[in-house]
Order: sequence, then C-alpha cells, then structure tokens
Amino acid sequence: MHALATVSTGGFSTHDLSIGFFEQGGFRHYVAIEYTIILFMFLGGTSFLVHWNLIRRRWQGLRKNMELRLWILLLVVATLLVFLHTTGGFHDRIRTSLFQVVSIATTTGFATRDIAGSFFSPLAKQVFLILMVIGGCVGSTAGGVKVLRIGVMSKLVWHQLRLVSRPSREVVPFVIDGELIRPEEIQRTTAVFFAWAGLLVLGSLLTGLLTGFSPLESLSGIASALGNVGPTYISLGAFIAISPAVKVFYIIMMVGGRLEILPLLLIFSRRVWR
Repeated sequence: MHALATVSTGGFSTHDLSIGFFEQGGFRHYVAIEYTIILFMFLGGTSFLVHWNLIRRRWQGLRKNMELRLWILLLVVATLLVFLHTTGGFHDRIRTSLFQVVSIATTTGFATRDIAGSFFSPLAKQVFLILMVIGGCVGSTAGGVKVLRIGVMSKLVWHQLRLVSRPSREVVPFVIDGELIRPEEIQRTTAVFFAWAGLLVLGSLLTGLLTGFSPLESLSGIASALGNVGPTYISLGAFIAISPAVKVFYIIMMVGGRLEILPLLLIFSRRVWR
C-alpha cells in the first residue's frame, strides 16, 4: 500500500499517523523506511524523461536539463531552511526536514510530523506553502504548477529585461536547454500560471469568507486542493465541519489541479459545447 502511494505520489496510508506510525509504533527499521520513501517520492516527483535518460545513460541530456537542476536546488534550499528553524537532535531534524520537504514538494502528502504542529517554525510553514504551489516536475506523477513552468516564467522576466536593454531591431531568442521555445508554448505556460494564481486568490477568499479560518489556513487549504497535496494547516476536526460549499469547491479544484486547470476552464466556454 505504501509503495503504491509513494511512487504515484498519492500519499494515502493505512495508518492515521501516516509514516510517523512506524517510529511511534516502535518499528526497528523506521529510519530506513523513511529514507526509502524519501528516495521514491523524489523519483515519483521527477520527470520520467529524466528516468529514461538515466536508463539510456544520456548524461549530457541530464546536465542540460534546467528543470532537473531547479528541482534539486529547490529541495536542497527548502530542506536547509526548514532544518535551520527546527530544534532537537541533528539527525532527527535533518531527516524530518528532508522527509517533509520532499513529501510536500512532490505533492505526495505523507507525514512523519504534523506540518501545522509546533515542531515546524512559521518560516518552515511558509516554505511548505510555497512547495505546495510549485509542486514537482512536468512529466511526473506530482501535482502543482510544476518546476519547469516556474523556471520558464523566471527566465521570461530576464528575457524581457534583455529585450528592453538592447536595440529594438535585435532578435533575442527565448531558449531553454538549447531549444528555441515557441511563443505558443510561452503563452500556454503563462496562462496556466495566472489561472493557478487566480484560483488560489479566489479559493483563499472563499474559504476565509465561509469558514472564518486565518489567511494562512485558508491559503493552505486551496493550495493543497489545487496541488493535490493533502496536508493543510486546517485541523481535521475543523475540516470535517467545514462549509459544504467549500468542500464542493475543493473537489472541483482537486480535479482542476489534476487536469492542469485549462481543460477545466474550457467547460465554461460556449464554443466548446457547440
């Protein structure tokens, strides 16, 4: 069950305590279990194109992969930020920080500790919120906006700065991983990004309006639903009693997040129905 939920980045566990059950239940090899799950969550959240290049031993393709570099950098920086703002033994802190960062970033949703608990600092909780939105890699089983789109949007800013600082007649191509990116791809990436941003704002406002949750709780709820993550800063008891309208909205957003937003929005287009 846990193997299936790890590789698919599904996150369902047969225990209420999730992966924390193995430590609290006194299992001898709970540390090895956690590291094993970390590895396969990482593989599940990594593009399957990377897996294929590894199998085919195409090392050059891996070195040129911008998304893979950003993905690893994101996990390393996020883990360090969470680690530096926790207390306790060194190995416990680094293991817990790494596990929770990889779990949230890959949108798996497994937990060894409650992300809303006192073990994690306010900064760590903000890091988790950012990871919920970004998600894993394009071509993986993870949800979220995707690391590649964040990389494209970031590079697009620098590309526009280059255009402004150069003569108007000069052609400055938009290139990623040595390949020219067509304007249609840039437009689609931008559309998905801003659709995500708009739904996050709308969902957060709707949650706060109908429930009275704090801004952080409201934003975590919609970010978790859209990103197909699972954990939020809303307690289970509060979630059970949440407004039916919010639950229905979250159901729609979970489906929309899995479909990359745009196909869901097409339902509201008259032209599609003709």
